[in-house]
Amino acid sequence: MKTRFLKLVLPAFAILLAVGLAFATESNTVSQVAYYQTPSGVMQVTIGEECEPNAEISCTYFGNQLYVEPTLVTPLGRRP
Repeated sequence: MKTRFLKLVLPAFAILLAVGLAFATESNTVSQVAYYQTPSGVMQVTIGEECEPNAEISCTYFGNQLYVEPTLVTPLGRRP
């Protein structure tokens, strides 16, 4: 009885536990919208959390300075 239980129920429990834990993980990525100027006008791009307003090192997207709002007043940057 004991070996039958271990051979049948224990692997099934381990599989259920593994599947449950695989879906229990959560991604905590935060994305924000930034704006940049192009010859055709102001464009919008989604960026990660590494850029913040008025930091020291400029955040750029293909060489264009990123800004917080579409009026292009507050630049985004990175902390050193």
